[in-house]
Amino acid sequence: MLENLFEYYLENDKFHLKYAKGDPAVKEQEFHDYNEFVFFIEGESYLISKNIQQDLAPGSIILIPKENFHQFCVSHPKTYVRCILGFRESEELSRLTKEVMDTIKVISEPDEKIVGIFNSLAESIKSDLTDDEKELHINSALVQLLVHLKLHPSAEFSSNLNISPMVSRALAIIDENYAENLSVESIAKTLYVSPSTLAHKFSRELKISVYKYITKKRLSVAHKLILQGETMANASANSGFGNYSCFYKHYKKYYKQ
Repeated sequence: MLENLFEYYLENDKFHLKYAKGDPAVKEQEFHDYNEFVFFIEGESYLISKNIQQDLAPGSIILIPKENFHQFCVSHPKTYVRCILGFRESEELSRLTKEVMDTIKVISEPDEKIVGIFNSLAESIKSDLTDDEKELHINSALVQLLVHLKLHPSAEFSSNLNISPMVSRALAIIDENYAENLSVESIAKTLYVSPSTLAHKFSRELKISVYKYITKKRLSVAHKLILQGETMANASANSGFGNYSCFYKHYKKYYKQ
């Protein structure tokens, strides 16, 4: 059923649902301020994240918590089919979301309940329901997914980790100290390795440079602060940007605002 849908998109301030074939909307590394369930339906895709790097099998479900670095590398865009259910934490679902969406996970063989939820979404969006009624159905499906994954913590989550201890420690340093004056040199010094060694291994394993990772991490934090009501100037300073004009240029480009 899902593979017969070319594209569908419905969005409100709490969630968005997308079924699509073809090129990903974002072809590079992502940090975003919402959580995602990605149902990978067809094609060839390779997931790169801080804790999982592996080929994805059709039928896989990927759980992506907000503000987590990830990238989907697609070999043949024309055959790339996926369903994306993205959502922001609401007050009533905050605790449940934090328990379920604690790190990036891959469910290679989701059970019938999970697949059934996504199939029911496909049925509803092809139906004659109004947009308001579809939004109610999507919200219900989201709650069902979170509750099911909470009640079945023993689900087979992938833990394929192809990342060196050096890069893993570098990521931890950046994530904990993004507001400080970070550089390849300062991180390498903390790790007792040369800057060139760190830069090479980081780029090879994560397909992103240390500098670009730091920048995207800071942009993600700044965007969250802005959504919470901070001024752009304060968000820039509190997320580690020492130069406001540099922040402004990157922010406008990345968030298209």
